[in-house]
Amino acid sequence: MRVLFWGTPEFATPPLRALLGEGIDVVGVVTQPDRPQGRHRSTLVPPPVKQVALEEEIPVLQPERPRGDDFLAAVRALEPDLSVVVAYGHILPKEVIDLPPQGTLNIHASLLPRWRGAAPIQAALLAGDAETGVSIMRMVPALDAGPVVHQV
Repeated sequence: MRVLFWGTPEFATPPLRALLGEGIDVVGVVTQPDRPQGRHRSTLVPPPVKQVALEEEIPVLQPERPRGDDFLAAVRALEPDLSVVVAYGHILPKEVIDLPPQGTLNIHASLLPRWRGAAPIQAALLAGDAETGVSIMRMVPALDAGPVVHQV
């Protein structure tokens, strides 16, 4: 199976490494562009997921926004069977979600439907939740609204 991985922060690197460790053919990584950091914001720093991809010699795409004909053509050229998204940082348009024949899965750091959105771990801590977990769901164009396929 050919997987296109989407992710940006350190949180997304263990799932990427797990896929690679299982021998999954990760055909590409989509991540946020390198961003300026440091005191004068003069040093471009790559996202942690990009660093893993480069170490593993996986092609990297870094669009400002995941849309547009050129970007879609680049994704199609990778011929993914499935996309896996972990903390990518943008809501994906329907044509991107539906592009792989087997669809797109999202790994989300809460027991959905509780704590949809970009900061589920922080939300669980602030609410004093005694238990939380991880959900894997099929992506749809709405935020964290697709059918859950597994929770732990």
